[in-house]
Amino acid sequence: MIDSVNINDFNNSEIAIISLAGRFPEAKDIDFFWQNLRDGVESISRLTDEELINSGVSLDLLNNPNYVKANAVLSDIELFDANFFAYSAKEAELIDPQQRLFLELAWEAIEKAGYDPHTYNGLIGVYAGVGMNRYLVNNLYPHHQLLETVDPLQLIISNDKDFLPTRVAYKLNLTGTAVNVQTACSTSLVAVHLACQSLLNCECDMALAGGVTLSIPQKIGYLHQEGMILSPDGHCRAFDAKAQGTIASSGAGIVVLKRLKDAIADRDHIHAIIKGSAINNDGAMKVGFTAPSVSGQAAVISEAQVIAGVDAETISYIEAHGTATPLGDPIEIAALTQAFSQSTDKKGFCAIGSLKTNLGHLDTAAGVAGLIKTVLALQHKMLPPSLHFETPNPKIDFANSPFYVNTTLTEWKTNNTPRRAGVSSFGIGGTNAHVILEEAPLEIKNLKLKIKNSKDAIERPLHLLVLSAKTASALEKATANLITHLKEHPELNLGDVAYTLNSGRRGFNYRRMLICQDLEDAVKTLGSLAAQQVSTNYTEITERSVVFMFPGQGSQYVNMAREIYETETVFKEQVDYCSEILKPLLGLDLRHILYPSEEKIDEASKQLQQTAIAQPAIFVIEYALAKLWQSYGVEPQAAIGHSIGEYVAATLAEVFSLEDALSLVAARGQMMQQLPTGAMLSIPLPADKIKSLLGPELSVAAINQPSQCVVSGSTTAVDALQNQLAAQGIECRQLHTSHAFHSQMMEPILKAFAERVKKVTLNPPKLPYISNLTGTWITVTQATNPDYYAQHLRSTVLFAQGVEKLLATPEQVLLEVGPGHTLATLAKRHPDKAAAQTVLTSVRHPQEKQSDNHVLFTTLGQLWLAGVNIDWFGFYSHQEHHRLPLPTYPFERQRYWIDPPQKTAWGQLQALPTPSQLWTSLVQGGQNQANTRNAELNELTYQENIQWLARLCTAYINSAFRQLGAFSNAEEKYSLENLLAQCHISPRYQQLFSRWLQILVDQGQLQEQEGLFTGLLPCSQDYINEHLEEVRARFATSSLIDFDSVQRCGENLAAIVVKQEPLEIFNELVYQKENNGSHSESPLITYYSSILHSSFEQVVKLLTLPQSSASAAFSIKSRLEQNNQKSEISLQRKPDIFQPEKLSALHSRPDLPNSYVAPRNEIEQKIADIWEELLGIKQVGIHDNFFKLGGDSLIAVQVLSRIRNIFSIRLSVAILFESPTIAEIAPKLEKQIDPDPSFGAGEREEIAI
Repeated sequence: MIDSVNINDFNNSEIAIISLAGRFPEAKDIDFFWQNLRDGVESISRLTDEELINSGVSLDLLNNPNYVKANAVLSDIELFDANFFAYSAKEAELIDPQQRLFLELAWEAIEKAGYDPHTYNGLIGVYAGVGMNRYLVNNLYPHHQLLETVDPLQLIISNDKDFLPTRVAYKLNLTGTAVNVQTACSTSLVAVHLACQSLLNCECDMALAGGVTLSIPQKIGYLHQEGMILSPDGHCRAFDAKAQGTIASSGAGIVVLKRLKDAIADRDHIHAIIKGSAINNDGAMKVGFTAPSVSGQAAVISEAQVIAGVDAETISYIEAHGTATPLGDPIEIAALTQAFSQSTDKKGFCAIGSLKTNLGHLDTAAGVAGLIKTVLALQHKMLPPSLHFETPNPKIDFANSPFYVNTTLTEWKTNNTPRRAGVSSFGIGGTNAHVILEEAPLEIKNLKLKIKNSKDAIERPLHLLVLSAKTASALEKATANLITHLKEHPELNLGDVAYTLNSGRRGFNYRRMLICQDLEDAVKTLGSLAAQQVSTNYTEITERSVVFMFPGQGSQYVNMAREIYETETVFKEQVDYCSEILKPLLGLDLRHILYPSEEKIDEASKQLQQTAIAQPAIFVIEYALAKLWQSYGVEPQAAIGHSIGEYVAATLAEVFSLEDALSLVAARGQMMQQLPTGAMLSIPLPADKIKSLLGPELSVAAINQPSQCVVSGSTTAVDALQNQLAAQGIECRQLHTSHAFHSQMMEPILKAFAERVKKVTLNPPKLPYISNLTGTWITVTQATNPDYYAQHLRSTVLFAQGVEKLLATPEQVLLEVGPGHTLATLAKRHPDKAAAQTVLTSVRHPQEKQSDNHVLFTTLGQLWLAGVNIDWFGFYSHQEHHRLPLPTYPFERQRYWIDPPQKTAWGQLQALPTPSQLWTSLVQGGQNQANTRNAELNELTYQENIQWLARLCTAYINSAFRQLGAFSNAEEKYSLENLLAQCHISPRYQQLFSRWLQILVDQGQLQEQEGLFTGLLPCSQDYINEHLEEVRARFATSSLIDFDSVQRCGENLAAIVVKQEPLEIFNELVYQKENNGSHSESPLITYYSSILHSSFEQVVKLLTLPQSSASAAFSIKSRLEQNNQKSEISLQRKPDIFQPEKLSALHSRPDLPNSYVAPRNEIEQKIADIWEELLGIKQVGIHDNFFKLGGDSLIAVQVLSRIRNIFSIRLSVAILFESPTIAEIAPKLEKQIDPDPSFGAGEREEIAI
């Protein structure tokens, strides 16, 4: 690696690769991938016959000598963390596993880059492509029951390849370009090129690029065909004389890209540099559509080198397309040689290799996989071996080319130039891509980082580390992963680790924070999880509000927040600025009193007790702390100040400018300093109980708690009151003050101070804060009235009432912004404080031994734990930390997979119900006793029976044409209009007649060309009789069909219909009631009767026979005594025993903030059943939020459709957004429980997509 380069050596066209993510056969991540490459591992699995048979491979295929029992298997493709991405279980099962895998990798990639898209202030794009969706074809499509129950739009969105990049953009909140790329095998490298172009055109500021391909099922082999791309033995021998093709593989890869200069300035971890890239197409100048082209490949390689501005001689490795085909390999080397020869005639200097020799052809992911391999080689300065190369392909002239095949792990050497490589990817159809890579330098000179005053940046002595997850178990796993990583990488800078974790990760509900000094301390602390060192919390609120509390005089001490002044630039800048303004007003530099040298501490302490200095000092520290918190993103929603502290609140609210506030505070302190001295006494009694003891020299200065107040006045009067209370057993404490604030002793300066306030501009407050005078929110009139500030220094501070007002909003955090914890203690002791309400401090008490930084960072961490949004970029704005690739989110994957139907020689079979299942169904149907006749509910026999019956019906149609005189001239061609006229067909039957013609064409009994019909093959009466007898014999034991009526219908037809769907004809089950022995149609009989009647209703209308006679031909138990009682039946729901088997088990309830509460009544239970089915979740509680369970607008439409069908009421999708829980929606259903007479099954909810 080149140790350093000059930033000016780069132009504006380089792209930095700042993150890599991938999953490949036998490699669950990039680290394992490199290990396999380095060790020369061939990641091809040899499959056993048992595995192949279990995957559905037939014995005939298995025994075929050309069948290759090998595949590149990617493990765990059926697993996915649906809860993390807020998908319902059922929706997750429908989504193409390729898209699920890519989505997880996209999250990993962006985290490895050290970014959270929600806080990144630029545009992030995504360019990606996906392979053929074999899951849809192999697993979903054969399940006809599934397709009937799934919304078609949902199925499309879940499986169409168009939605891969937009799915990622939606789930990761990427607001840049999102483009689907499809160029066959070159897809993912073309995606990289397009992403680079988008960055260079400033369409986005960061981009994800990659591809994914999954072979499904995984454990199957393939049939080798001579001359095709797949090898005969499962090995890929690129460039070798024995090369006969490659093997299909599965995997996915993603790179995160950024403009190089931006990546350098943002202190990103740069894995490698893309110097240039190019794409083109072969056009027609080749032997065939699928064939490669020398000229096309040479042109794209040359163009990429020109764009990169590099000489071919400086490129020392080529990651080839390398499919190991007899045609492809020679063409590729010829094209490379042609491209390189334009700038060099040097031979044998450039290594070449092919990833396909390790793990086969990744199709749409092949290009990015080769790119990732090459980047890893650049990082490790090693060339991994290309496998199975022994003897060069005789059609490749390596000796006269720049290339040699690298067959061993080799050190990648360089001569005074950065290591450079080319990566090729060529797609079937001719779209070619080539990328030029360069290693990333260790150091970049003349670098201007995006750091405020970087020359003054100070390394913090302590570091705050935060971790979060969506579940408690994931948080523990994330902690363990971080510990392992830090142990394995002791060279890491802890500041960089903290910076990456804090600013580059999304904050979830389960949170953990700790303060540590170095890497060793971090590992030890994380490993112990000691409560005094590590804090863990669950918060439902992720945007919690904060109230600033500013203490008054008495809280100050020398060296307050000194460490913060020395390490936090924002705080120091504010203190310095305020001190400079105060210099002429105070006649001294306040910093010399705040932070004196060791020998001047005592002197400074005495000065700090003087009101004229104490009040400006408190104001400056509190204002600087407030600005520091704001720089961390902690913006107050409200404020309260105690006495002088209210001036800080008013300044933040922009009632005063900072300069005016400092002048007023200095004047206020000086005026009060000139008054006679006095005393203040803290009394543990309510103010109304102490007022009777106060003489004219005493006043209630402050009510800090409902049960505690402060009395102020002359020293003599205060001493007397203290002695009087002590005699009654009431212990009181005098405060360390020089004057009797908020008493009658302040009156001499009130008028003068009001006049002083009139000299500054007073503005309406922009931030609400509590008034000390009223104990409630300040009004505009008060804030802009000079007399208010005069009364403020005289009147009682109603702090307890103000805190009571703030505590009425228990979810907000109270943060004391000043030295010590006086106000925090008062707030914690207030009787209205809720146990869970968070109250925090900013600076240590003078008696505390902790460092200022430890207290400050602990509070920052506690704010984050409580759910306060932190601006981590603000927190690190004056630090020089770099992003690192750290462990990413530990997905908690579960199996979300619909297995393909089990197949036999007859296709998919549905298991027959057992006698016990039949009995259970009957009991549930309200039958007390069941008698069965001979009933063969065998679907194979059923299919044969239907075929015989269908042929009989077709024969009757054929005969009907002959009877009608159609096709009298065998040679003539007839149009539909001719036939309608010739046969005198009534207009009402013309559509039916047309359907007959099509049936005969489909059965090969009639020819049709361009709308003309001819050549009817007449059906003999013998054929009809033969089929009639066969059908009669097959249904002889059944009462389902009255064959006398069937025969009459067929022989007298002027019209008949044959449904496309199979007839629902089974042998009959007859049920008899126990009590009276009368016949009754059970749910099973009713169901099939209803199907047959509805199926043939239109047929009956077309028959010339009486309707009763015709319908009797297809009546179930038409001779049974009819029940007088009318029953309602459903044509949509079969009896339970004939319901299709569930395609997958319901998944467990996700981790929600609320506990599970079961449905309490029938309506709630029915709604829960609907949610469970459509969301694929078991145990849906009445307080579970539909959208937190993974619901969305599409599923909401299906939910409401089910509700409408069950309850016959109209509902809008909006109801689920307004009432997202069962407990909320059930009462609204109850109000509409009466069916709407205008309710229509054909209505459809309109949704925005």
